[in-house]
Amino acid sequence: MYKFLSKKEAAKQLSVSVRQLDRYIKDGRVKAFKPYNGMRVLIHSDSLTEENLKSPVPVFNNFQENKQPNS
Repeated sequence: MYKFLSKKEAAKQLSVSVRQLDRYIKDGRVKAFKPYNGMRVLIHSDSLTEENLKSPVPVFNNFQENKQPNS
């Protein structure tokens, strides 16, 4: 069974601020989700490891060249 933590609980477990935890979530280092029609953000407790937090910044594919077909 999966265990989920609130942002405040996860930040306390990692000994970081909630803002720093938000940065980890944005970088993809910590897995988080919003339940359907919910306002809270829940954190997967399995993703709170030193390996995830100290990994290099993930590479995103947003910056690929936009190739348009020749008209």
